[in-house]
Parts: sequence; structure tokens; C-alpha cells
Amino acid sequence: MISIMLFSFFHPASAIDISPGTTAPGFSLQSIDGQAVSLHQYKDSIVILIYWWPDQSRSLLALKDGQDILLQFKDRSVWVIGLTADTDHTDTIKRILKNNNIDFPVLLDSERQVFGDYGLHVYPSTVVIDKRGQVAYTLAGHALTYKKALEGHLQYILGEIDEKTMHQMISPRNEYTAESLLIAHSEYNLALTFTEAQLFDLAVDAVKRSIKVRTDIAEPHVLLGFLYLEENESDKAFGEFTEALKLNPDSNDAKTGLGEALILKGDIDKAVEILNEALRTNPHPQMTYYELGRAYELKGDLSKALEMYKRAIEKIIDKKILPSHLSRFK
Repeated sequence: MISIMLFSFFHPASAIDISPGTTAPGFSLQSIDGQAVSLHQYKDSIVILIYWWPDQSRSLLALKDGQDILLQFKDRSVWVIGLTADTDHTDTIKRILKNNNIDFPVLLDSERQVFGDYGLHVYPSTVVIDKRGQVAYTLAGHALTYKKALEGHLQYILGEIDEKTMHQMISPRNEYTAESLLIAHSEYNLALTFTEAQLFDLAVDAVKRSIKVRTDIAEPHVLLGFLYLEENESDKAFGEFTEALKLNPDSNDAKTGLGEALILKGDIDKAVEILNEALRTNPHPQMTYYELGRAYELKGDLSKALEMYKRAIEKIIDKKILPSHLSRFK
């Protein structure tokens, strides 16, 4: 287990010894299904080797990405081979492959021949071999941009894009973008959890952190807007819903929240206008009906108010500060 932990934190710069341009060492190993598989079988094809460890989550992510790559590029003579040195848990490996729909061969490197010949030090390690049998690209670990990096190099090897385009695809900025998106989603989900627990101060702090990391996502602005409404801060709520609609003009949640903010600000006619707009395309209109009922009641149009309240009740709304369907990022 200690060795696996060391592999997990090994510095990527020295994680794979074999260099691009080197002839890929051959091998012939038995697959998990008992079939003999050799690198020579894939002559004149592009081969992606993924060396992994069964109980490591990043290794499993690499296998899943490898499966996606296989489906995407298979008609262009691109193949994927998995390898592992863990020969003591073959039943576990078979279960992992079945549960994750991995259908490329996984070979048992019981003597660590490939591991040593390719100079690997970290799980997972990925080596791309071109049609000439030379190492074209190596990738240690599993970063958020793992699949995008493989796609870029494969397209370059296949002659589908030039070198400049490839480097744009795999640039560090792309990795930063992916990481920032992950952090923003995590903070947003945390804010939703705090909101559901009615820990509104903590929710506000978390969603503000989400927005600070990524200002270009509408949902955190919507959530913050509803949190401000809970505090009767109509101006701040109005600003957040307005920003959300700039990012996503079709957000019915933002339109509903904006209508509620307008009611608090006393602009009832504008509230009715925006809430009716939200109704036209809203698949979950319960909250919008409720807010329209409030708006018409404040206008003195009691018949329309009752109609809106009735429709809200028919939708079985339990009035909360958030629309019941507002979902987490996946």
C-alpha cells in the first residue's frame, strides 16, 4: 500500500523514463481473459498503453477515458491496451472492467516487464505508440485534461490538426480552466447543502467563493440571488439575477427570482412582465405562479391573484427560497 501511495504522488516530470521518438519495446503477455496478446499484433496502428492499478481511483478514470477514446478513434486504427502488475486480484479486475464497460484487452504484467522496459514510476501511466512503432507521447498520472491531451496528440499524429492547434488544446490554461470549473462546482454544491440546512450565512460564503473562482456560470448567481431574497436584500438579489440572465438568458429560475426581487422593490408591473415571460418556457412553474399571485395581489387584481395561487397549489408547491428542481452540478 505504501508503494501505491508513493506512485500516486510521484512528480510527473520524472514519472516515465522512455522518451518520444524511441522505438517502443515489444511484449507478449496474457490478458485477464487468458488470451495471448502482443504489441506486434497492432503493427501499423496507433496503440495507447494504459498502465494502471486496480484500487486507485485515478487509474479507473484513465481506463474510462481510454474507453471513450477507443470509441471515438477506433475507425482510425487507434487501439487501447490496459496493463497491470496486480496479478493477485484477477476476479476484482474482471469485476471492475465489467462494471465500467471496459472492453479493450487488459494484460497481466506479472514480471513487470513492460513496467521496467518503459521506465514507469507512477500509476496510471499512459504511452502512445504511433504507426511506425515509436513512442509518440507519454502522460503520467491523470489530470483533469487527460482525455483532452490524448485527443490532441492523437489528432496530431493522424494529421488532422497542426502542431500549433495541438498545443492550444493541451495548454496549461486549459488545465487551469478545468480545475477552476471543478472548484466552482464544488463550492456551489456545498452552498446548496448549506442552504438546505438553512445555514444561510455559510451558504452565502460558499457561493461567493464559487463565483470568485468562475464568474461565467449562471447557477451560482441564481443561488446567491435567492439567498439575498431570504435576507430581503432586494437590490443585491436584483443584481445577481440580472447577471445570471446575462450569462444564460433562458434561465427561468433567474427570471422567477428577478420577478420576486422586483416585487420587493415595488416595481410590480415589471415583476408581472418578467414572471409571465418565465412561465412561457418554464417546465417547473410552481414558484413562478406563486410570485405572480403575489404581484397581482399587490396590484389589487384579486381574481388573477387567486388564479395564480390556485395554479401554484395545483402544482403542489411547498414554498422555499429555492425552486425545488434547482439541481447540483454533476
